[in-house]
Amino acid sequence: MLSVDDIRGMLALTGWWSKPRSWVLGDRDLRQAARAPFDYSANVLDDLRPGGLYLLRGPRRVGKSVEVKKTIKRLIGEGRDPRCIVHFAADGLSAADLRRIARVTDELTPPDGRRFWFFDEITSIADGWPAAIKWLRDNDSRFGDDMVVLTGSSAADLGEAVRALAGRRGGVPDPDRVLLPMSFRAFVRARSDIDLPEDIRPLAVADLTPSVLRERVRALAPWLNQLVEQWDAYIRVGGFPQAVSAAAAGDDSSGELCRDLFQVIHGEAFARAAWSQAQSAAFTTRLAKGLASPTNRHDIATDLGTSRQSIGRRIAALREAFVVWPCYPERSLRPALRSQEKTYFADPVYARLFPQAVPPDPGPMSEQQLGVVLVRSFLREDPASYLNFDSVLYHRTGGRREIDFVGPAFGDLAVESKYVDGERWTRGAGVIRGSKWRGLVATRRALDTRDPDLIALPTGMLAWLIGG
Repeated sequence: MLSVDDIRGMLALTGWWSKPRSWVLGDRDLRQAARAPFDYSANVLDDLRPGGLYLLRGPRRVGKSVEVKKTIKRLIGEGRDPRCIVHFAADGLSAADLRRIARVTDELTPPDGRRFWFFDEITSIADGWPAAIKWLRDNDSRFGDDMVVLTGSSAADLGEAVRALAGRRGGVPDPDRVLLPMSFRAFVRARSDIDLPEDIRPLAVADLTPSVLRERVRALAPWLNQLVEQWDAYIRVGGFPQAVSAAAAGDDSSGELCRDLFQVIHGEAFARAAWSQAQSAAFTTRLAKGLASPTNRHDIATDLGTSRQSIGRRIAALREAFVVWPCYPERSLRPALRSQEKTYFADPVYARLFPQAVPPDPGPMSEQQLGVVLVRSFLREDPASYLNFDSVLYHRTGGRREIDFVGPAFGDLAVESKYVDGERWTRGAGVIRGSKWRGLVATRRALDTRDPDLIALPTGMLAWLIGG
């Protein structure tokens, strides 16, 4: 529990309070971002409005703290009083500390004007932070009018938070945000000097009609080879900024990041499990081995010598930590929650955490990342929809064959991943032809737009077109 003196001391160390012009040079998060061989910002907090209460979620090490610090830098650059901007790292705090921080801060911030609060990793507070923030919004009139950003790496208490804070979000649009690893477009911009036309704005999946695809394919034709090469790199490196920086320096292993992310899995997501590090590693490796196939919890439990229920709890823990996401089979374009879902990682780095493990083949990795691209495309319209897991589904035929991706907002389109070259993409195309959907086959390099009912498109080109 923090004392009043502790809080005063922490506030006194706030860099921008005492050095509003030079604090950036000494800030650890911004220094590390500046050392990257590229300039990247997810822009996920660019449209904050005074009085709003925002929740920003995403996996550990994805860059939430950097986005917060860049937002603080921007607010000061816009002329906001630095003393009205308050930042606390919530690791180690309790819910009671939040009320105490608000009371002490009132004594030290200017008495007039709205303030800007940033609580980083608030989900590390295990004793009811949603209730504490609700109390402050209801009972502290000034805090109730302030802008507040809460970041976290767990979705476990998201439902409770959304319910508790209903009516206390300041009436702002899109108060719930998700920060995922770099999109494919951001990855390409960071890694290369490809002069792709920026006026090709991202398309909605339902807008990928044959005529639009032919038009966009012609526009992107000069960059086809580069997009293929960059997608090959993307499914290998992933989108964590640290991994992209390491790859730019010639290190695709991202050893330090892999070690950190494994500790997130073993030490945080699995904190309540009586598993050894070896068991956590074996489980994560087993999930990677089963990419692109329905998750058979019984088989995984048998392989690892544990129970099906235990496997279910571990998968749920990874889902809450934004490490994996479920792709459910569809039933009338709604997720069939009691059927076997496919378990995909949120980023390729999770599938190669251990140097001794055999990484998945490029085919399943491409399918996984294409699914992530599709999920991200729907976040543009509804940033909070990620955790519903109902926008990207898969279809299982009566003959137990599958179409990789369909969804309620896909229009009449189904997307199949066949990461192959040449004419091999046509193998298995009969599954889509026999369905009610128009087909788009995402290949490695093969391109064929002649048949409006079944188009083949390189996955890198498709990912660029929908902007995920």
